[in-house]
Amino acid sequence: MIVIIAMISLVAVGSITTTAVQAKEEKINVRVFPKKMRGTWYQYDKGQLTKIIYTKKKIISYYNGKRGVFYLHVRTKGETNWGKRDSKKENWVFLNPTLARFQGHKWITYWNWYASHAAPYFNVSRLNGHQVLTNEYGVYPNGANHYYHSIKLAKKLKNKRYAHFVY
Repeated sequence: MIVIIAMISLVAVGSITTTAVQAKEEKINVRVFPKKMRGTWYQYDKGQLTKIIYTKKKIISYYNGKRGVFYLHVRTKGETNWGKRDSKKENWVFLNPTLARFQGHKWITYWNWYASHAAPYFNVSRLNGHQVLTNEYGVYPNGANHYYHSIKLAKKLKNKRYAHFVY
């Protein structure tokens, strides 16, 4: 009997906690990339320069001598990205309308249209006096990568580790 009461209490507390967390969700505009993300960002990875440009509705990336372009689209209510594959949607991405909170930061996520794995998380924050774009991947996000607004700064801080990120 005590076990049953304990289980009911645990379920009740769990459902209250879940509701409280859901009530604090912060929504974002999914039609454009956030203003503080926009611009050109650089990172040195294993001695190689990576460049990412965010515009209102586009991502242009340069990595390993290759250029990639991705276009922001909005999923309409009820629309799924799991339907029949369409080659013109291969370079589409969409924003998750809810910010994620972990490691003391707010993160946005965007998914490739046909993604079937965990989406990358992105955060822009002021670290040591510099605007820094950070991304992490995975179900349990880790592997923080930092991007800076100048090549010179990216080269100087290429191995910099900041508090509250998982590497």
